[in-house]
Amino acid sequence: MQMRRAKWNWKYLRIELFVLFFISFLISVISDLEYSAYEQHDVSRFAEDLDYRLVCGVYSFILYGLFYWLFLKPYVLRGKIWAVLLCLIGFVFVNQLAHHYVLNWIIRHSAFISADIRARASTTHLYFAVNYLFISVFFPLLGLAFLIRTLQQSEAMKTLKEQQLFSELNYLKAQLHPHFFFNTINNIYSLALQNSPMTASMVARLGELMRYILYEANQSRVPLQQEIKFLGSYVEVEKMRYAGEKEISFDVQGVDESHQIEPLLLLPFIENAFKHGLAEETGEGFVRIVICRTEQELILEVVNSKPTDVNRQEPGIGIENVCKRLELLYPDRYLLEVQEDERQYRVHLTLS
Repeated sequence: MQMRRAKWNWKYLRIELFVLFFISFLISVISDLEYSAYEQHDVSRFAEDLDYRLVCGVYSFILYGLFYWLFLKPYVLRGKIWAVLLCLIGFVFVNQLAHHYVLNWIIRHSAFISADIRARASTTHLYFAVNYLFISVFFPLLGLAFLIRTLQQSEAMKTLKEQQLFSELNYLKAQLHPHFFFNTINNIYSLALQNSPMTASMVARLGELMRYILYEANQSRVPLQQEIKFLGSYVEVEKMRYAGEKEISFDVQGVDESHQIEPLLLLPFIENAFKHGLAEETGEGFVRIVICRTEQELILEVVNSKPTDVNRQEPGIGIENVCKRLELLYPDRYLLEVQEDERQYRVHLTLS
């Protein structure tokens, strides 16, 4: 059923109509022009038989169209080579018989066609001009059918790849959600153990974050301002957790309402800075976040203190997922740099 719907797709139908029109009308007109110019030495004489060419063109367009859409194209799309060969043989006989009996009858009974042409139509004998028919009609139509088949296969392959990409992105985001909630709940748990008065406020913030993830992050793209508001809320939750004991900054530049981004794409880098920077830092730790939107690029820079714990864990599933998403969403259009020294880690991400 999908093949049949694709066959009548207007995008392909325009190509088919043009080729059929060219074969049925323009080839004979061009041939008449050349004959009038080179043989009769009078280009204007080609117009003398335009009425006859019009009748022949309409007849050919209908006959070739029926042959192409009812037989040749369906067999080519299904890959039935033997049926295509039988179409070839049958087309030769049907075309010549129809030309001799049907077209000549139409010409003889068309009063607007000159008497000379009508007289010639009455005395025409049945013959089979196979070579000209193959070159001017059958092979062009066969090539057209294979072209449409190739275009449809390419479009189907593109659609399949897009569906696979969409499924993979959804899978990666589905993995990210529980990972994020797990880390945030751990933050609340640590405050609750300390009987901190900030626990209630953090739970309220978590509700806002959950609402965004459940209802907004399912979209393919969201306004950048909305995404940054979400990130800002997450940073505020972390500030509550550390209650001013650590240096935490969040700076946003150049963002306006026109910019959009894939949801939750930047979160893992920020989350990772808090998890592996401040959470494992026993001294004076810091996290500095800058998001800058220029005319051509979106830049994220996250710098966090390096833990003194030598057994520091490697980045978890969030970073792995976001790297995969970057490969899928921004192939050859992103630059991710990770640097470290004795004091700090620095992540610099550029999206173009």
